[in-house]
Amino acid sequence: MTANKYILLVEDDKEDQEFFIQALNGIENAVLYGVANNGKEAMHTLENNNTLPSLIFMDINMPVMNGIECLSEIIKKPEIKDIPVVILSTDTKHAEEVRKLGAKVFIKKPNDRKSLRQQLEQIINLDFESENYTNQTFHAGF
Repeated sequence: MTANKYILLVEDDKEDQEFFIQALNGIENAVLYGVANNGKEAMHTLENNNTLPSLIFMDINMPVMNGIECLSEIIKKPEIKDIPVVILSTDTKHAEEVRKLGAKVFIKKPNDRKSLRQQLEQIINLDFESENYTNQTFHAGF
């Protein structure tokens, strides 16, 4: 059995939060660590908890602090910089930028739960510490 992965979702849209959580519920070793509504909330969560998530799934377009700004802050902090960050977006124009900043995976948000669940399951089971790991982009219907 694979060890549980604790997931922090950083997403401002309530419908997208529910969509993600429903897809996540179908994955055996995935546990929702928490939900932050923007990058500022995410940073507060990451800086003020004794336990940290295994993975961060983060939207780009959010108020207060967007995903790119939050990723930029995460990589500056030694205690959290090694948590793999997966960027979720409807627009792929920032894919290369977030990869260069340190995002491990970019997902173009799919419209159906089955595609999202399949993508999440693949990502959750990736070994981000492996020498064979390379940054990836996932698209709906891959």
